[in-house]
Amino acid sequence: MKELIVIALGINTLQSVVQQIKRYVGKKVTIKRYSIEEGFDEDFSGKVVLITGELVLRLVSEQVRDASKVIIARRALRYENIEQLFTLKEKTRVLLVNDSKESCLETIQQLKGHGFQSLSFFPYYPGIKTYESCPIAITPGEPHLVPNDISQVIDIGNRQVDITTITEILSELNLLSQRGAVASSEFVSEIIGLTKYLSVLNHKLDHSNLLLKTIFDKFPKALLFCDDQGMVTYFNEKIKRMFDGYSLLNANIKDFLGHEFKLQKTFNHEDEIFILHDNTYIVSIDKVEKDGEIICYLIEFENYDIFKRIDTVVRSKLKDKKFIAHYDFTHLYSRSAKMIKTLELAKKIAKRNSTILIQGESGTGKELLAQAIHNASLRADQPFVAVNFAALATSILESELFGYEEGAFTGAKKGGKRGLFEEAHQGTIFMDEIGDAPLDLQVKLLRVLQEGMVRRVGGNEQVPIDIRIIAATNVNLEEKVKEGTFRQDLYYRLNVLPLQTLPLRERREDILLLLHHYINKFSNSGFYHINEYIEKETIEFLQHHPWPGNVRELVNVVEYMVNVKMPNQKIQINDLPYYVLKEAADQKDSVVKNVSKSMMSEQEHVLMVIYLKFGIGRRKIVQELAQKGINMGEGKVKSIIETLRIQQLIQVNKGVRGCVVTEEGKKYVSRRFIVK
Repeated sequence: MKELIVIALGINTLQSVVQQIKRYVGKKVTIKRYSIEEGFDEDFSGKVVLITGELVLRLVSEQVRDASKVIIARRALRYENIEQLFTLKEKTRVLLVNDSKESCLETIQQLKGHGFQSLSFFPYYPGIKTYESCPIAITPGEPHLVPNDISQVIDIGNRQVDITTITEILSELNLLSQRGAVASSEFVSEIIGLTKYLSVLNHKLDHSNLLLKTIFDKFPKALLFCDDQGMVTYFNEKIKRMFDGYSLLNANIKDFLGHEFKLQKTFNHEDEIFILHDNTYIVSIDKVEKDGEIICYLIEFENYDIFKRIDTVVRSKLKDKKFIAHYDFTHLYSRSAKMIKTLELAKKIAKRNSTILIQGESGTGKELLAQAIHNASLRADQPFVAVNFAALATSILESELFGYEEGAFTGAKKGGKRGLFEEAHQGTIFMDEIGDAPLDLQVKLLRVLQEGMVRRVGGNEQVPIDIRIIAATNVNLEEKVKEGTFRQDLYYRLNVLPLQTLPLRERREDILLLLHHYINKFSNSGFYHINEYIEKETIEFLQHHPWPGNVRELVNVVEYMVNVKMPNQKIQINDLPYYVLKEAADQKDSVVKNVSKSMMSEQEHVLMVIYLKFGIGRRKIVQELAQKGINMGEGKVKSIIETLRIQQLIQVNKGVRGCVVTEEGKKYVSRRFIVK
């Protein structure tokens, strides 16, 4: 029986090589295996020895000195294991992990020879003192050697003994004539496997390209892709028709769009207007990026005339659908913990059918919340009908709500008219300012809630309705019940699921958020930072403003600012509407008038100075007190400031405007000094 000795550095490599050799030599050869890792002390005189690398040869040179033949294996990577490497970007830093320095360097050279020259390889092997920090490790079958700090490991499998080494082994063992055909067959089989693999990849690529081409050609807009230099890389059929006669591929966009055309990202469809052959196009440009790197630019062309026609059709259809809720919960902006809790409750009860009563001050978004609830409900596809009891005259409220029959009164339409309750069938009716409903109408509203039926004015027939009722008011209904101006039974019928909206002064965390949102909305911009638009002092003023008109007032103020703002100038306090300045002045006056009559402690004097300013520093506080005839040193003021901070009446920040009154501090001042 012929014998072959195989010596490798590690057990993994040894097992892999022996398994492969067995396929070629068959049962005619006994293969003995040894690894440096396990250690051995053998004499291989007169034997054929296969060594897996130069390092191994140096380590066992004494044992194999008298061998009849020492063969150093040439090893190659398997193609099926390196597919993952194609996903790595150029210049990616990778750690090449193997069992020795020589093996690392050899594998790196093989990978570069296989076409991976663009990767940055760094070796790692047992015993290395320092190594490069890399996010990815590549290893040929030695994943257990990879350092623990590596986030991604790509195992390309043990390298295989190549066909020239196999031929040399068979020749030394006098098996080439018997087993050479097997070796040749195995080698050809691998080549065929690689060819099939590449064929499948090409087929998939062709299929993907066809699919993408079909999608791009069917896309409603004309699409063009180019690199950052403006060189065209791809375009769809609609672009071909637009630029008929131009040779687009590998052309520069400036050749057919003009040298003034700028390749920069647009933020809305009005940023670029392009006219070609008497046709007007809306142009939008966007970057295609991956991991922060620009892959290419996408330029979209939309025919403005077609866009106008579609817009006209859509508007015409929407006009027929007049009972629509336009807002949902994504339109409700808040960072306030209280408001977020209210919104979470609203989302929870939206899925139910029970009646909701929303209470809150004017301008706090009660109708917007009602629309969001409707759009989150099971009735979202049905009508949302809104009626404001304060906006309609008492004489027409009943006919608007319940409808009327033909001839019910002078001026009644021929054929009669459906009321708002009927229009809301299967949907939601929002009854705003319900506290203004007259008493006689309240009785009829109660009947609708109890029976689920309405009767038109001048009619006898009861019309069944299936509606969800959301009512809202800015008055205290409990007080109105006590006064006798609102029916108690109707109040309890409405107040099944109560919700309370918050005034803006109780959710000041949202002021900056709302200012930013509405500045962008009214200025048709998508990039303004609030500090670029409004002076810091004005921002602080707005943050501390009482906002008696709540969000509605804030929206009006922003729209005013956008209209009066001068180019390249920030909004200052004097640029604000007169009524905002008057509201702030009135509030301060009410404090000052009462303060003059009050006996205040030193601590209250300091708190009042901070309250009357939109942020103030310690030295300025001392100066303000001195102007009032109160002499207090900085040390004393510092001590009082710390006491007020501990009591949570003020907040202390860095800077000359460091001291600001908290909501708790405002409540304290209101209780002690403000005239109600």
